[in-house]
This record gives sequence, structure tokens and C-alpha cells, in this order.
Amino acid sequence: MNASDIKLSVSEPQINLGDGYLQLKLNASTIAVLLVNLTQEVFVLPHELITPIPNISKFILGLINWHNRAIWVVDLPRIFGLESQTSRLRHYNIIVIRHETETIGLMVPEVKGTIRFNSGNIESASERVSPDIIPYLEGCIWRGDELNLVLSIQAILKLF
Repeated sequence: MNASDIKLSVSEPQINLGDGYLQLKLNASTIAVLLVNLTQEVFVLPHELITPIPNISKFILGLINWHNRAIWVVDLPRIFGLESQTSRLRHYNIIVIRHETETIGLMVPEVKGTIRFNSGNIESASERVSPDIIPYLEGCIWRGDELNLVLSIQAILKLF
């Protein structure tokens, strides 16, 4: 082998594809996203493992044991004024999120996967959604013909 056989590869500069978001389907026509870096774990849980707590907010399904910690589980579609899916489901998709010192579980009917977009492209949602849910959003972003509501985890945590 001589020096002429050695080829150097020049790596191309990496293109910033944006931040990673977990894409959630709240009902047949409502898609929401939340930052992946807030997500601790995503799992499926039988509904019997959620302990209901009486006389509490209608948004809260109850408590679960998550790695030897009790955490609240929130019915995310219900926060947005959508019909709760809990009566139809035997298993729940739970997304455990952590923001600063708070940890909660979000129940969603479907986790679609992950997407990437630049947070600078987030638009105001005020003209596209009900005013009741604006406080729980950072805004929205279009992906093709699909409107994605960008969740404000800080606002959702204030429900507690």
C-alpha cells in the first residue's frame, strides 16, 4: 500500500435539522408535539394500574408508580376540550415528562413518532384553534397539510 492508495474523506458540514419533537395524536383530527428532551419514557400501561383519586381535577386520571415514585397522570385530550378516550381504552399510552423538578405522565390515545423542525418556525396558534387551549400551547407548525400544536409543558404543569 502506498500513499496514493489512501483516500481522505471530507465530511460535509452537518445541516441543523431542528429540534426533535414527539408527535401525538389526540383525536382523529388533532395532532400535538412536545420536545423530545422533556420526555423521560414512553410506555403502554393497563388502565387498572392507574389509581384514581376522588375529588380532583377532571384532567387528572390518577397516580401511577413510576420507578418507585408516585406521579400524576393527566388526560391530555381532555385538557384540550376533546372527548376523553379513557372509557374505550384498556391500555393507555403514557408519556412521562420532566421539566425542572416536576415529573408527570401524559395519557394520549396514540404516539405517532418523532419529527424534527426548527423552533423558529413555530407560528401563533391564536387564529387556528379554540381560545380555550391557547394557554397550553407555544404555538403551532405546519408539516405538509398537517397542523401540529406545540405543547407548553410549563402551562400544563401549572394545572397541578
